[in-house]
Amino acid sequence: MKFQKIVFIVPVALLALALLAGSPLLLRLFFISILVPVVSYIWSVLGIRGISASAEAPPTHCQVGEQFQQRITVANDSRIPKLWLRVEESTNLPGTREPAVLSLPRWGSHEWQSTFTCRRRGKYYLGSVTVTATDPFGLFSRKQTVGEPQSILIYPATMDLPLFKASSFNEFGYGSGYQSISQISANASSVREFSSGDSLNHIHWPGTAHAGKLLVKVFDSDRSYDGSKTVWIVLDMHQKRHFGHGEETTEEYGVTIAASLVRKHLQSGMRVGLIASGEQTYLIPPERGEDHLWRMLEALALIEATGETPVGQVISDHMEYLRGNSTVIVVTPSITGRLAEATRQLRNRVDSIVVVLLDPASFGGETSMANAARNLSSTGVQVYVVRQGDELARALDNRASLLHATFI
Repeated sequence: MKFQKIVFIVPVALLALALLAGSPLLLRLFFISILVPVVSYIWSVLGIRGISASAEAPPTHCQVGEQFQQRITVANDSRIPKLWLRVEESTNLPGTREPAVLSLPRWGSHEWQSTFTCRRRGKYYLGSVTVTATDPFGLFSRKQTVGEPQSILIYPATMDLPLFKASSFNEFGYGSGYQSISQISANASSVREFSSGDSLNHIHWPGTAHAGKLLVKVFDSDRSYDGSKTVWIVLDMHQKRHFGHGEETTEEYGVTIAASLVRKHLQSGMRVGLIASGEQTYLIPPERGEDHLWRMLEALALIEATGETPVGQVISDHMEYLRGNSTVIVVTPSITGRLAEATRQLRNRVDSIVVVLLDPASFGGETSMANAARNLSSTGVQVYVVRQGDELARALDNRASLLHATFI
């Protein structure tokens, strides 16, 4: 309960003046100044009694950018009318909602529907209501939270990345790295239209001449190649590497990119795993299917950039999992010597390595990673650069990656 200091100051002042001046009028005002706070206090106490609230259960989850609605009812379960109640929804969901002022007749209720926009990933609570009753003079106020809070999990947004591709070491002539037999089969069974990143050695020239457009060979083994491939997403959650404010941070961009890559590769039939070191270590083994997608999105919804381990060290610590017919995609705002060393160690263990660099300078960081990105791409690591405000589908276009640009 809150009260105004004037409740004590005015009576004391009036009593002192009445005794000094011997004024009956001031004495009467003194008694009135005592009576008014008493009435106001009783008003505030009775004003909050008998108030209840209920809310529809929110959806258990949604994604950033989506909206949902919730119907809330506040009821007066007493025979005394409630006047000038200040009602505010109690929730930690981002976004401001103005409190409402309403009056309830005895045994009456008020119902409304709120629309919420999912602005940021995470776990949030809503469904309870904070009701504040104030007397007409504004001397006393009593606050009470009614209703049961309910949780909702907001998954990160996922974007379509139609032109993202992880190019292997051998595709660009680096000659090292894991090489699957299925990749070098010579038996072509059909042709398809050329897409960015396809090897020029696989162009089917007779078909190209006949169709008037570039066609490439499809090998029997290619049909099962993607299905046998494993993709590891390594997300850098080292707290000292992230920049930005609000929703425009390298952390949020990184999580959105990781979620989008997870969805893209799972929809392609690949096995996808996640490695990250944030407030805890995340190691989700590679699997397929929609259930696995939601498990990974849940982890990405809750992860926070509070980790103490640099991403290069995270990769080294999990090197035993990164091998064979695998692609390793590192999403990071920083390219360090330790990361470069980790990618060097991966060269002979996996099929391809991709680094998605979140340009720290564009998010308010002081250090530019342009030279480090070029140096890393010169070792055969495919590097995509994403800046604040970029459209992700365009920034993660295979034709825009540093490795691909080197050979165009």
